[in-house]
Amino acid sequence: MTDPEKPAPGEVLLPEIGKNLSRNEIMDVLADEGYSASGRKGWLKQVLTRLETEQHESPNSTRAELVAEISDILKENVPGDPKADDSL
Repeated sequence: MTDPEKPAPGEVLLPEIGKNLSRNEIMDVLADEGYSASGRKGWLKQVLTRLETEQHESPNSTRAELVAEISDILKENVPGDPKADDSL
């Protein structure tokens, strides 16, 4: 049985989603060819969910722009609901 915490051979783990995630960190993940498309999609959905929650709790214009940009990226490139399937 495989350990779900360990990456598959050749798979690169996506970075943890920490506080104060910057646009540059997000763009680095999108630009890095080492991540799988499905991994990136799931990671972006988690980022979007977290940023929207933070935005709702404490509105911020910079974060609002980032939420809009990530939503647009997901809408253009990923069919279906752009939010994560689970709550953070």
